[in-house]
Amino acid sequence: MKKQILAVAVAGAFAVPAFAAADSNVTLFGQLQTQIVHHSVSGVPGFNDGFRVHDGGGAGQPADGANPNRIGVMVSHDLGNGLTALAKLEQDVRTTTGFNRPARDVYVGLDGDFGRVTAGRMSSPYSTAGKDPLNGTFMQQRVNGDRFAPGGFGFGGWANGSYLDNMVRYSNDFGMVNLDVAAIIDGGDDSDTGYAAKLGFDVGPVEIYGAYQRGDDNEQTFGIVGLGPQTAGKLRMAKIGVDWRQGPWRVNVEAEDGTVEDQMGNDVVDANTYFASGSYRMGNNEFALSIGHTDNNIAGGADVNSVAFGVTHHMSNRVRVFGGVAHTDVRSGGPDATAIGGGMRVSF
Repeated sequence: MKKQILAVAVAGAFAVPAFAAADSNVTLFGQLQTQIVHHSVSGVPGFNDGFRVHDGGGAGQPADGANPNRIGVMVSHDLGNGLTALAKLEQDVRTTTGFNRPARDVYVGLDGDFGRVTAGRMSSPYSTAGKDPLNGTFMQQRVNGDRFAPGGFGFGGWANGSYLDNMVRYSNDFGMVNLDVAAIIDGGDDSDTGYAAKLGFDVGPVEIYGAYQRGDDNEQTFGIVGLGPQTAGKLRMAKIGVDWRQGPWRVNVEAEDGTVEDQMGNDVVDANTYFASGSYRMGNNEFALSIGHTDNNIAGGADVNSVAFGVTHHMSNRVRVFGGVAHTDVRSGGPDATAIGGGMRVSF
């Protein structure tokens, strides 16, 4: 045992210089969350109301997924003259299947006075999942039906809180204006390259922003809801939002419009979502309320109303516990769902 401890100590001593080089910075980071939630769902045959243990999900989805869990490495290398090389490797994690999940951010890039350029797998500039103060919990609106997400509407990696391969992305601040644009390259046909852009304006405590993206026949539209696994479609998504922060208060309002067409020109997704949230921080406690509404124009599509209320206690800047309630009302005949519970998130 002593020999094993000595070997680990020696290996660590040799590893330290690589992490502590004057012109390099390597950061290991991650977080893990688990929730205990009581789910009640009507209109789903065979669903048993009761307690579930999972890491993300939503009011009517008592399962792992759409969670904040991750582990990764961030590398920055100072090249001099204000230029920095970047590399990031971030892996999704579930409390049930562990690392058997798709990657999150995996990219390399350059950062300097000109802005930041990255290439690899990333979230789209369109994504604003983090604007929801309850994102990543069972109370999050993107799973409860009133923000575009991979499930439900089936926008795949183009949705809020999702990731796309083969992306080249540029972002920079120009005074009060923030520009974030990306090209999503099709590996089989350059003419099917997708595009995404977000433009934001910081006006004192208010950020006003708009975003748009399209993925006509791009290989990463294959297999989304309403399209066969070998069928690419035409995808359009647009949003406008306002994010206001003042002292302990924060309010965010967003509206989205999204459509997907199959190769015959038939709409398989045609929906609008409306989302609003407000939060108030009092000491180590944060109170958050969110509401959402969806209009789906596809025959048989679900129109949804949802509401959630949560309280988070920040035990430190790395540890939080939270609890609350979420309700989703599907106006086109159900299912309706209510969830009450809480969880804990630990970051490092």
